[in-house]
Amino acid sequence: MPVDAVLKTWRGSVVAPAGCGKTHLITEIAKRADGGKPFLVLTHTTAGVASLKKKLHKYNVPNANISVSTIDGWAMSVAKKFPHGCPLKASPTNTQIFYPELRNVVSKFLQGGHIDGIIRSTYSRLLVDEYQDTGLEQHSIVLCLSNLLPTTVFGDPMQSIFDFGGPLPSWNEVQSVFPEVLALNTPWRWNNAGQCGLGNWILNVRAELENRRSINLQTCPNNVFWYPLSGSERDDLTNQTKVLFDLRIKGSETDSILVIGSSMEANTRHKFARNSRGVHVVEPVDLKDMIAASKRLDGILGRELVECTLDIASKLMTGTEKKKVMTRLDTILAGRHRAEPTAVEIVACAVVRQSCRKSLLELWETLAKKEGVRLYRGPVYSAFKETLRLAASDGQKSIEECASIVRERRRHYGDRRIPQFAVGSTLLLKGLEADHVLILNADEMNRKHLYVALSRGAKSVTVFSRTAVVGVQM
Repeated sequence: MPVDAVLKTWRGSVVAPAGCGKTHLITEIAKRADGGKPFLVLTHTTAGVASLKKKLHKYNVPNANISVSTIDGWAMSVAKKFPHGCPLKASPTNTQIFYPELRNVVSKFLQGGHIDGIIRSTYSRLLVDEYQDTGLEQHSIVLCLSNLLPTTVFGDPMQSIFDFGGPLPSWNEVQSVFPEVLALNTPWRWNNAGQCGLGNWILNVRAELENRRSINLQTCPNNVFWYPLSGSERDDLTNQTKVLFDLRIKGSETDSILVIGSSMEANTRHKFARNSRGVHVVEPVDLKDMIAASKRLDGILGRELVECTLDIASKLMTGTEKKKVMTRLDTILAGRHRAEPTAVEIVACAVVRQSCRKSLLELWETLAKKEGVRLYRGPVYSAFKETLRLAASDGQKSIEECASIVRERRRHYGDRRIPQFAVGSTLLLKGLEADHVLILNADEMNRKHLYVALSRGAKSVTVFSRTAVVGVQM
């Protein structure tokens, strides 16, 4: 039995191609936790944390059996509990400096053996998901823990796409420490959806791309649909939103869809969501837009504060009518208005007169309730609302400081809200699955990003690209 093979091993690795039952195996392993100490389950992204928690709940794994976090989130919890042993100089606002320092400091702290007893008494086993994306600093943390806890790492070298944040250990190096226990090879994601042909095609695609060969998108006609890109951004967006609409109409009401856009240009993903009713943006964990927006609000007052808030909101929701609201605001404040002020206008006037954070929070909440408004970047909206709530209760902190606190909370606990219709990049959606996947520009992807994108959909794969032959970009 795969579960027994893992549980009998102190250090081991499981090679797990996409959709071949890795998460199910992790849940089956987690069910076997006993002795009152949970298994520690670590992964890389908050989306991954959300996905794991969803599956663990679906398969009735008791909460007492597992503790799920990102690797960085767990390291942060150690640093907070033992600040003298983990002194940090950088601020979380500077993520490029802070997180490498955090990993190094926590790794050295663990190497010193200062909390060995605490770790052994807190957890009974360590499982690390998506190990192909583990950086050297995170690898060092896992190595320390593997001296204290039986440890199994799960990964797929063909899904290693987080190679921009520093050097990664090679998969050979990983397996020299964590010898291979299992290699999964049954495409359960597609078999369970009644699409065995698609599952076998995906496994074949993996082999072809691994060997640096291109693939033909027209070789799986029942489940893989290819549409040519015209080169006109406007026309392509129109066609893509229409194809998405058709997917939703033809599928069942419960079918989920992941839309995968450019990893480099977030604005193109935002534009797609803005033009596609019901689609929501999956946001990066660093929430840069929220931090930048919070910084803009510090130090401004009155009318400028309202205008800036409306500008921020207009990038997260449709129907804010910024220009109309500002014109009406001036008319109302001058006493020249005839029509009764709307709820948004009343609160906006309060912000101008008071410039207080409580009225600013009320304006933010009222905007989302405005008739005709459609929110398409929910995570940023809710994180910003939490930021303003914290700022209203603590006048000593800047709004930017409050935003950083909120971001770190979310980085640690993960985002549980995975929309039914979501748009993101391979970097944001890896580890997630849906009934259908729609890829907006496969030409931009190298072989690993392409494999990650193609393997998200259990029932169908829809691809836009210049030609039907893709994967030649290595």
